[in-house]
Amino acid sequence: MLLRQISPNDDLTRVVIEALESTAPILKDLKDAQFYTKAGSSDNVKKAAGGHSGNATFRDLNEEPTITAGERTYEPVAKKILSIQSKVDIILEKRGEDPESELVVETRNDAMEAGWLLQEKFFKGDSAVNSKEFDGLYALVPADNLIAEEIVVPTGISDSAMSQQQIALEKLLQFISKVRGGATHLYMPEALKIRWLTVAKNLGYYRQNKDELGNTIDMIGDVVIRGAGRQKDGSEIMDFNETVTNNDCASIIAVRWGERVDLTCLTTSGIIAEYLGQVGKFLINSVDLDMAIVLQNNTALYQWRGWRLNS
Repeated sequence: MLLRQISPNDDLTRVVIEALESTAPILKDLKDAQFYTKAGSSDNVKKAAGGHSGNATFRDLNEEPTITAGERTYEPVAKKILSIQSKVDIILEKRGEDPESELVVETRNDAMEAGWLLQEKFFKGDSAVNSKEFDGLYALVPADNLIAEEIVVPTGISDSAMSQQQIALEKLLQFISKVRGGATHLYMPEALKIRWLTVAKNLGYYRQNKDELGNTIDMIGDVVIRGAGRQKDGSEIMDFNETVTNNDCASIIAVRWGERVDLTCLTTSGIIAEYLGQVGKFLINSVDLDMAIVLQNNTALYQWRGWRLNS
């Protein structure tokens, strides 16, 4: 489920969610981050089995099934809290203004600011650096699922360029297939996204779809292609600043989103937005989101470092 489907449906919460989605598009797009609810400070996540199921077998007619159930491992995942607090001075009422309306505007603005931070942390959050934040996709990629190999995705329609494009596309499709069941999304820098969509159109692999809200979805085959977005200062969250052999490489992250399976998001009840009333000289709105990203199945998240636009 989307965050807005889990959260309460009151006016204040709707204002906050709309503002968050405007700067954190990973929450807005209907096929991206999927949430599930669980009470408490954490969840003891039942990890997916690594191979084929241990609790299924073939049997003959009238034969009792002989099943050796595979052992499941459990991994605790702690929720982290993103908080917003908006306030306005009650002196506004003495000046003939409406402090309640101003508080709504202030809350919307603060939620938009928080959205920039949340979008970044979906990718770059690292609890080893800051124990108060949840782990993002970079931190969650299992070591065995990290590929480091340089691949150039060239432009042009010459025989040489198209030959290189075909090789790069084959590599990309192999990468997608590493995700068990197939990746649902690829995340990458915006410039690399544009290059890939151009190449996919040239080679006949580009598809375009519409979501339930009429938004355009760019796809290569059956996989949604997304840019990772930008930080508030305009810099890209994913950029060509990584080094494999050369120092102008970027990553592509392959994801299979699901609800309580594969890669998913944990929360208690979504956005909790409350009007606290007057505290001292201020009217205050308080907003909290407790959440974590959960890698329930290690095969649902891969990263390839080494994608380049130039030879």
